[in-house]
Amino acid sequence: MVYGSGQPMLSDTEQLSDLIAAIYDTAFDHSRWPDALERTALFMNATGATFVAHDAARKEGNPVYTYGGDAALNERYFSETVKFNPALVPISLYREPGEVFHLTELVPIEEVRRSRLFKDWMEPSDWGDFTHTLVEKSGTRFSTFGVAHPLSRSPATDAVKDRLRLLVPHVLRAAQISNTMQLQRVEVDGMTATLDALGAAAFLVRAEGDYVYANPSGLKFLAEAGLLAELDGKLRPTGADAAKLLRAAVQASATDLALANQPVAIPLGSYAGDVWIAHVVSLRQGSRRQAGRRYDAVAAIFIHRAEVRRPNLVQVITAQFKLTAAEARVLFAILAAEGVAETAGVLGIAEETVKTHLKRIYAKTGAGGQAELFKLLLAYANPMVG
Repeated sequence: MVYGSGQPMLSDTEQLSDLIAAIYDTAFDHSRWPDALERTALFMNATGATFVAHDAARKEGNPVYTYGGDAALNERYFSETVKFNPALVPISLYREPGEVFHLTELVPIEEVRRSRLFKDWMEPSDWGDFTHTLVEKSGTRFSTFGVAHPLSRSPATDAVKDRLRLLVPHVLRAAQISNTMQLQRVEVDGMTATLDALGAAAFLVRAEGDYVYANPSGLKFLAEAGLLAELDGKLRPTGADAAKLLRAAVQASATDLALANQPVAIPLGSYAGDVWIAHVVSLRQGSRRQAGRRYDAVAAIFIHRAEVRRPNLVQVITAQFKLTAAEARVLFAILAAEGVAETAGVLGIAEETVKTHLKRIYAKTGAGGQAELFKLLLAYANPMVG
């Protein structure tokens, strides 16, 4: 293989070694990502490479770094076409960091080719399949690293996945190094200033539930909203169910690594005409441990207004009601789309298929329509609901 125009021929081993070095360079200098992605595309014999972030619930994407494809179409994807990506929910539901997967393993190739994603972005870019690894995942947000394949070599093969697996440990490690370095640059005063500036109420709590820090918005919410109370320095929601869930979530943040992997959303009740949600984020996992140690805290609690069209933890709804992958895709697509016809276009399936899946969703959840599905997402936002 040849790397770059006019560059000398490199053996496969040499090219892999150079690429791994380039990936680690990104941990110390993010401006090196375009070079690393170009090298990745060449190593994988692909037409493009990406390191991007998505939110499956909000149907949003962030083009952290991309290489290849048409710049205008790429920009349009992240501003518009991302809403029609049928793979976002399956990735959020069924993939974990370090796993390598093809787009066409998550969504059947026939559905991909009928989707708006394919017609508006992939086909004009000569991209037929993607091979990715999940780098980081939190709730419905995740980031992926991988490559795009031309239509002529799609669907992609298992050999392609094996080749990408050579890079995965180094990409994950580079991301961890980068996150740790960023946290280590933040002193306690700087972190406090950041939390102080948040519009959302924020608290840092110990395992026992007593808070060691509250930002101005948090103190105001505590004093005025009537949804939180302080007893001997401990935060306690005034609602009995919310209090029980918060206590369990904080304890899980300290002791149960499996539960600590994901933020927990707890409905607190109504105040000033809005429903308010408390998000509990563990400070005992990954690079967040540094912040936890500095404050002697195990969890951060952020409180904000609930937004119906920004559901949290897709996995909870799917597991709670035993939805199939197809039903989950229809559920979250129809909440973002305008009716059955647009949902069918987004997913690349027939309208009758959408209606069939909806009937099954209503039967499984007991919801009588889309409005009740919105309420369902809020009511079951907490992953500890059994």
